[in-house]
Amino acid sequence: MPILTLTAAIAALYVYALGGVGMLGPDEPRYAAIGRAMARTGDFVTPRLWSSPWFEKPPLLYWMTAAGTLAGLGPELAARLPVVLLSLVFLGASYALLLDEFGFKTAAVSTTLLASSAAWIAFTDLSLTDLPLAVFFSLAVFLALPLLRFKPELQHICWRFAAIGACLGIAALAKGLVPIGLALPLFWFLRPYWRDWWSAVAALFAVALPWYVAVTARNGPAFLQEFFLKHHFERLYSSALQHVQPWYYYVPVLLLALFPWTPLLFAAARIPWDQRRRFLAAVFLFGFLAFSLSLNKLPGYLLPLLPSLFVLIASGFESLPLARLPRWWMFACAVLIATLPPLARALPLALITGRFSAIAVTHLSRVELFFAASPILVVLLARRSWIGPLLVLCIVAGGIYLKTLAFPILDRFVSARWYAAQISNLHAICDGGMNRDWIFGISFYRDTALKPCATGKFDFAIRSQGRAMPTVEPLKP
Repeated sequence: MPILTLTAAIAALYVYALGGVGMLGPDEPRYAAIGRAMARTGDFVTPRLWSSPWFEKPPLLYWMTAAGTLAGLGPELAARLPVVLLSLVFLGASYALLLDEFGFKTAAVSTTLLASSAAWIAFTDLSLTDLPLAVFFSLAVFLALPLLRFKPELQHICWRFAAIGACLGIAALAKGLVPIGLALPLFWFLRPYWRDWWSAVAALFAVALPWYVAVTARNGPAFLQEFFLKHHFERLYSSALQHVQPWYYYVPVLLLALFPWTPLLFAAARIPWDQRRRFLAAVFLFGFLAFSLSLNKLPGYLLPLLPSLFVLIASGFESLPLARLPRWWMFACAVLIATLPPLARALPLALITGRFSAIAVTHLSRVELFFAASPILVVLLARRSWIGPLLVLCIVAGGIYLKTLAFPILDRFVSARWYAAQISNLHAICDGGMNRDWIFGISFYRDTALKPCATGKFDFAIRSQGRAMPTVEPLKP
């Protein structure tokens, strides 16, 4: 099956119903609001949330959202479409880099598995900083691979290190010092070239330093304290950021992130180890250990490690012709793909209530049974060389069905978009006690911050209990 067919199918999955659900969680509406404010004010240096400086993240995602806003896109598309386009460009660029390095089979398999994995699909469709970081950090990693295979001419070394440094610089504009820390294995493996590191460092500074200097000059110690001390170093040990998780948190998160290709982790036993693959393994293991040791953890932190891991997984199939691929190797993946229709029913309720219920998946329609049976039939009946591509198409079909079924429910009960429209005629309202998802979501769609009721005189208060939809209560004069 031509790779262009899979590319078109995956791109269709990414863009399908991209605005079908409003902003989700506390971060998406905040980031989108900051980018929208940049487009309106023309101030691309100081991030501002509701006119107040906000230094939690650097500006790359805000700039992308500002570009979408200036292009005339709606509030959801302005924030999400630039991330989708960046993801697609990265998949094409990584395929080209890996094609030169490992050949067609490893490049095609690793790129396709990554593009159709649960974590990559989810973060491609959300306006968060995780995917821009993953894109530019992984490009730096892939650009370093030829240096581990042979020693090129001096001029080529200089330009390659400059490209690596530029990618790390853009990554630093996506998530601060995180890519610099993750790149420690890169410089360890490239230590024979230490005399040539200057071009990488110069390119990194040339790309990232202007914004850091400008924002520090405008805001002084407030930026340094908030951005570096609180959101970099305190994140490692302080519980104040409310993302504390146990040390083993990323083990189940990784298994879910690889869905439905999690069973293919066993392919690591067949990897033809060389310096390049040891380097990719070191990048993954170092990052996984570093994130696990941090006190605060979020699922998206693992995203920049997945491209390297999928190259290792694809390398396990390097010496095995697709026509000789045992069917049982893919059967477990097919079973996971078959769970997409039940997940489409269970996901909205799980996000609304905060817990998974099996009741939602007990009665499947004929259409859902068809979607569930298709990947199983593919493994049992299709030619072995076609099993992988057909399973990817099953993922695309199942993903589109999931969006079709789940997004209207999520938009109604999880996102703040529908609720904000219902209260659009109420003006003197205040926050009487809500969780962060509702506060920031409603503020984004009202285009103004909801103030606490204790800060002034208001006619109505909005309150919520946990994840439940807020209620409006009139206040006594």
